[in-house]
Amino acid sequence: MMMFPQFYDQLRDEFNSGSGTKVERAAKFITLNKTCFNGLYRVNMNGKFNVPIGRYKNPIICDSINLRNVSAALRYTKAHLNTDDYRNILHANAQEGDFVYLDPPYRPTNDTANFTGYTNTGFSDRDQEELAKTFSKLDTRGCKLLLSNSDTPLVRDLYKDFSKTTNSVSALRSINSKATNRAGHTELLICNYSI
Repeated sequence: MMMFPQFYDQLRDEFNSGSGTKVERAAKFITLNKTCFNGLYRVNMNGKFNVPIGRYKNPIICDSINLRNVSAALRYTKAHLNTDDYRNILHANAQEGDFVYLDPPYRPTNDTANFTGYTNTGFSDRDQEELAKTFSKLDTRGCKLLLSNSDTPLVRDLYKDFSKTTNSVSALRSINSKATNRAGHTELLICNYSI
């Protein structure tokens, strides 16, 4: 009988190989997501999923009721799922009156909190600047916008035109590997409307 950590590594390797049907790849992704460390999605420089196994006694890999409800919601609404750069999707689809929530990789709050590697290209300060420009373009277009990010001088400066509708809130960081470092964080909710 194969030990679960060995099965996890084998499944991750199969997922990273790109083999299988779309349904098989989706099933592998869900299984990895529900059994990896804190449900984190991250890739290495080669674009390969590299999150280690989590510590779960009885992970719920498939919540079939929720999965069916989400399937029905997608099927019977005007919802569309796309995989593309956020700029392409928003440029082509966001219209006046649309609500757009943006949740980028957060700007690191200090020199040691520098993880932005959810993709093989990371998310640099230049990417943060591009996002702020996109936010402003969508505001001009008449979209209703909400963006969350860390509370840093750079983020506050990038969204200074929206300072009157920016709120500072306490947040937990459930991804942190040390449970004691998960609380006591502040993040910004940046809007182009009053709450």
